[in-house]
Amino acid sequence: MPSDLALRRTLTVRSPDDGAKLVLVKKRGESREHVLMKAALWVLYRPDYPDVRVEVPIGDPFKPDLVALAPPPGGLAYGDPEPTFWGEAGKVSVQKWRSLLRRFPDTHVAWARWAERLDPHATTIRRALGRRPRRAPVDLVRVPADVERHLAPDGTFDLTPADVERVRLGSGSA
Repeated sequence: MPSDLALRRTLTVRSPDDGAKLVLVKKRGESREHVLMKAALWVLYRPDYPDVRVEVPIGDPFKPDLVALAPPPGGLAYGDPEPTFWGEAGKVSVQKWRSLLRRFPDTHVAWARWAERLDPHATTIRRALGRRPRRAPVDLVRVPADVERHLAPDGTFDLTPADVERVRLGSGSA
């Protein structure tokens, strides 16, 4: 990785679309791969969710790795903002999946995994979905182990959907 992009505990990336910058702080006990998966999800989904944020508590029992919020119908006076996008990187419990998929059927959910087969995780999601109707998709994204080759010296993370494997479940399944 270019030394000007990665300090000991931070990774700075830029969106190839508009040059927006994201600084990720590597927390104690957090793997480098986890930080790279969050950066990958940010770059991949930012075109659809330009206000996507990383590591922001939203008043939910579960904290998303990435989230984009929309005000509730009728405005903020009528409730908390609802997530329109929820991204997770790495391990996620079955209980968390069941809760998210049940409570947020209109939220586009993406789950990044590091360089591994997606089939077993697709099975986990299908079980968590059950027969619940969804109006938004659930994406599984395989981030390749060589994802850093998409990082330019200036921090531009030129990663596109063609550079990752994706399985779409739920609404709009492919």
